[in-house]
Amino acid sequence: MKNLFIVILLICGSFISANTAETEAKEARALVVATEKVAISSEISARVEKINFLMGDAFKKGDVLITFDCKLYKAQLEVLKADHKSAKVQLKNDKELLDMRSIGELQYQLSESALKKAEAELSIAKLNVERCNIVAPYDGKVMDVYTNIFASIEQREPLMDIVGDGLLEAEIVAPSNWLKWLKKGHSVKITIDETGEVLDAIIISLGAAVDAASQTIELKAQFNKKYESLIPGMSGIVKFE
Repeated sequence: MKNLFIVILLICGSFISANTAETEAKEARALVVATEKVAISSEISARVEKINFLMGDAFKKGDVLITFDCKLYKAQLEVLKADHKSAKVQLKNDKELLDMRSIGELQYQLSESALKKAEAELSIAKLNVERCNIVAPYDGKVMDVYTNIFASIEQREPLMDIVGDGLLEAEIVAPSNWLKWLKKGHSVKITIDETGEVLDAIIISLGAAVDAASQTIELKAQFNKKYESLIPGMSGIVKFE
């Protein structure tokens, strides 16, 4: 009887230890990330005329972030406007001549092609002038700036990084066996290392595949509201309720 009692105690102890370990395991690390993050680069070669927002500055959708000196592009636009106007006049004149059979069909078709070419060149010129201003695609903040006023930049050269002002998210790596009970919509609390705050979030997505080597899966949680103290790059501990 004594030996049986000891065996029962050992079994119960193992069960309690397993449950305790499982409870302790319901914590994971998290990295705070922005839902909207863009690395802005130049679409034209030009000289930086003005930088309206610097690192940490907040902006609104439609604000001009960076302005280029575009005198050359604007002058090219005026030249192409004149070429387009001339091509239209020429086509109109050739149409009248064609109707009077003073010119052949080939000449008229060449005038049509010339007008289409002038229209395409004019569209490109207008687009280049529009690119002289880098406009904010949404409300947000500037993360970093990589250029300076008066700097001459090339096409596709990095200018600044921006983040949106929407709800932030947390990237989490958790054991894959948690999928037995973890689902989308699961509420979690995230203790932020940098501030010590405990913030509410909800699991919004589960990874599409399990990492076979580490037996983990990537999760994504979204914070329930905008927290003024929370910024991308912070980290913390996620506690699963």
